Amino acid sequence: MVKVQRIIVPDTRERCWVLFDAEHQPLIAPNQYLWYLHHLGRSPNTVRAYAHHLQAFSKFLYEENRDWTTLSLTELAKFVTWLRRVSSANSKSRSDTTINTILAAVSSFYEYQDRLGVETDISRSRRFGAKSSYKPFLHHLSRNRPLGRAVMQVRAIRRLPRVFSTQEVQALLNACARRRDRLLVSLLYESGMRVGQMLGLRHADIRSYDGEIDIIPRANSNGALAKSRSPYTVHVSKELMELYADYLVHEYQEATHDYVFVNWWGGRIGAPMTYSTVIDLFRKLGSRTGLHATPHMFRHTHATDLLRAGWDPAYVQRRLGHAQIQTTVNIYAHLSSGDLGKMFAHYQKERAR
Repeated sequence: MVKVQRIIVPDTRERCWVLFDAEHQPLIAPNQYLWYLHHLGRSPNTVRAYAHHLQAFSKFLYEENRDWTTLSLTELAKFVTWLRRVSSANSKSRSDTTINTILAAVSSFYEYQDRLGVETDISRSRRFGAKSSYKPFLHHLSRNRPLGRAVMQVRAIRRLPRVFSTQEVQALLNACARRRDRLLVSLLYESGMRVGQMLGLRHADIRSYDGEIDIIPRANSNGALAKSRSPYTVHVSKELMELYADYLVHEYQEATHDYVFVNWWGGRIGAPMTYSTVIDLFRKLGSRTGLHATPHMFRHTHATDLLRAGWDPAYVQRRLGHAQIQTTVNIYAHLSSGDLGKMFAHYQKERAR
């Protein structure tokens, strides 16, 4: 069957992922697309995710004995049923959101092939689909271009991001055995940073006297990725800067690099912390507190807290480093029924004045 293989790109030491069939032969068209993503500078994690999505699609084509160039939209719809059936057989049900993510990857693959001039039944149906007398504004400029949306989607239930209560955050902080770990958790909670941004922090990025931390996209030896393409600054509290100073005085040792978060008690001593080290830390915190916790949940919590405090979404967008405000609105602007109840109670008080 189709397998995903990680490779190291010669000379650059960067990671990329490719697909091989049962005879260990590379799948040319999907791999061409994955290399395209790699050369565009997409995150290795993004390329890996797309590789696994195209792996599922390739398995479906193999079982159905079909070629991707002659697959129709109707036959592509069977892929959704296949995804649900396979996940059910493996006792790991895929959510509708996950299925839509896979479909978006397949759609992007067809979009790429269409731009190369490869004729497929899918690309023809997208460009010359259902006819309508309606012509959008500037239709004459875009009528020959492929559509910038997924081939198909399933209706998914939008779920609110899981966030921590103040008591849960305190429990996780109390479970930290090291000053470094307490600083790490506090920084995630107070800044809304992505874990890759935190792992890539250098001491030169921190201005403790101003309470400012610069988020700078750069190549990191520990594989950490900032994701955001432009640098930006987040402001943090005096208490967090005091915790940082406490870490430097009591735990930080001499190192050959400028990374803030370093392995001092396990793994490669003196090496910058990696994603796997942080995952192990959160597993330990979870076992000590009984809470399911991931680094990204602190980002959700921080953004939700800001919105509850009355921050304009535009400010939240800048603080989180989102390129588009719509990303911030789509993810975080759907507060809970409890939040709505509080806002309505406030509205009633204001109206009664």
